[in-house]
Amino acid sequence: MASLNDVARLAGVSKSTVSRVINQEYGVKPATIEKVNRAIEQCGYVVNQIAKDLKSNKTNLIGVIVPRVSSHAMSASVDGLSHVFDQKGKQVLLANTRQDDQRICHYLDLFNQKRVEGILLFASTLNPALVQAIKRSSAPVVVIGQDGSPYSIPSVIHDDYRVGFCAGEQLIKAGCQRIGFLGVQAADIAVDQQRYQGLENALTTLSQTEPLFHYQGQFSIQSGHVAMTAMLDQYPETDGVFCATDRIAIGAIQALQTHGITPGHTVKLIGVGDDELAHVVSPSLSTFNYAFDAAGESGAKMLLELLETGQSHVSKLVMGFNYVSRDTCP
Repeated sequence: MASLNDVARLAGVSKSTVSRVINQEYGVKPATIEKVNRAIEQCGYVVNQIAKDLKSNKTNLIGVIVPRVSSHAMSASVDGLSHVFDQKGKQVLLANTRQDDQRICHYLDLFNQKRVEGILLFASTLNPALVQAIKRSSAPVVVIGQDGSPYSIPSVIHDDYRVGFCAGEQLIKAGCQRIGFLGVQAADIAVDQQRYQGLENALTTLSQTEPLFHYQGQFSIQSGHVAMTAMLDQYPETDGVFCATDRIAIGAIQALQTHGITPGHTVKLIGVGDDELAHVVSPSLSTFNYAFDAAGESGAKMLLELLETGQSHVSKLVMGFNYVSRDTCP
């Protein structure tokens, strides 16, 4: 295996010069850098990354914490942020909490032990214990999915209240009068509370009615099926449903069909996310397209700005959305 001395000898420079080139230090002539890099390639010298990181006090590691990996939103977001970090030579360490809040704090501590430079946290909740854990982190943290700006935590969020309002508006335009909401756990302020509040305000403002129901379940297709079945039994007069996610909506479609109801006719249905299954399921699902990849990119850029300047010029970035009209609410 080639050594630093071998590279120095082949390049005709000192060992310290080779070290400065490897560590990308200032003050080395471009011609010398080219000569050393050529010698490294010819020798087959492998840089000791651990030693390099210790010397530069940089690891080029970014921790990413997600609540689940089996969703279109997470895969698209991680793809977006990975593209940004790849361009900057950063390596991503991915941790899946499986929607366990205690594991979030565990991974925050673990990533700090691993000396990551920064952390992107995809949050499904933002309780006091988690806020304190973020504040304790020596590595800067950017939150995606929940609004951390009241706690001075830089955040990238989706416009969840407004999407709920627009869902109510679309269902009312489609002629619906008895509209309900299939949500998730109450602790998820963005996906459950804000989307429901938007729907509720749309109904009271535009049609002087209240939501027929607010069911709080899980993020899965199965949960959507169970929820819709229960609500049909309790509220058979339902003619419009806003679902917090596309997967919940797909489960609801299956439940409606099981009851002999054609989604889009007797009961209109809208989801959120524009999951790849939304246009494959029959009938196709009307939904709101969220730019999850752009959210990941924006979070990555915000974190890089924190690393480079020590501050972010934007404390909260709100992403846009657009309505995708399909069969379930044309």
